[in-house]
Amino acid sequence: MKIVVLGLGNLLLGDEGVGVHTVRKLEQAFPHPEIEYVDGGTRGLLLLPFMEEATHLLILDAVYTTDPPGTIVHLKQDDLLAQPPMKFSAHDIALPDLLSLLRFRKGSAIQDLQLLGIVPDRLDPTVELSPRVAEALETLIQRAQEILKTWLESSTSQHPAEK
Repeated sequence: MKIVVLGLGNLLLGDEGVGVHTVRKLEQAFPHPEIEYVDGGTRGLLLLPFMEEATHLLILDAVYTTDPPGTIVHLKQDDLLAQPPMKFSAHDIALPDLLSLLRFRKGSAIQDLQLLGIVPDRLDPTVELSPRVAEALETLIQRAQEILKTWLESSTSQHPAEK
């Protein structure tokens, strides 16, 4: 099992950087030798090798929906790989395109893929999160920890002799 947590976003554009803020805080709050935390920033296609290594991939990002700012969005593998109609973020290559490429290259080797994000409020040039997004950040971190604990527990139950 290879768990990768990928935080996406541009730290210079306020809430657009929420994925990077989250992955940094999550790595401090939930360090584990079986989890690779990646500050993906806005690297686009350069992230594909990290994604290809994963059997379990958790993506953290700003997610653009019609929901109110600060709303937490949780999308699972079927939703993410079904050619999503919405653009998740403002990165140079859209996340749905990157996921399609991952599916093409890895097929069913990805056992679980999930995205957790927050609907942004402000995309101004600033390194600070808006109050609504900052308030939702702790809940996002807790939800990410729940997913990671579930994955780690399933790994232990499947291979008890290896642990």
